[in-house]
Amino acid sequence: MRNYFYIKRMNISILIGAIVILAGCGDPILDIEESNAYHWQKNMNETEFEKLKEGMSYMEVVKIAGGAGDKVEKDQYRWNDEILMTKTYIVRFKDDKVVDKEVTEIKGHKK
Repeated sequence: MRNYFYIKRMNISILIGAIVILAGCGDPILDIEESNAYHWQKNMNETEFEKLKEGMSYMEVVKIAGGAGDKVEKDQYRWNDEILMTKTYIVRFKDDKVVDKEVTEIKGHKK
């Protein structure tokens, strides 16, 4: 009977330890975005866009940009310009590697 309570107490300790460890494992993209001083820094700017090279992984691009891109299509992501908000940066991936990138101008609203 005494061994049963010891084992039960040990199982509870292991369960609590596992919960603490899993709670500490966060989302790496969220960690990157929260490390920015300002919310708009999760967007991309021209300097960051120029740093992108073919063969980079999505996570490498996220680290350079300071945040996740908006998924436009399968394997294609968009980051808005963080300074002027007049451009978007489109990055295409294949097998989680950059294969193409382009800058597009944002058109104003017509009245």
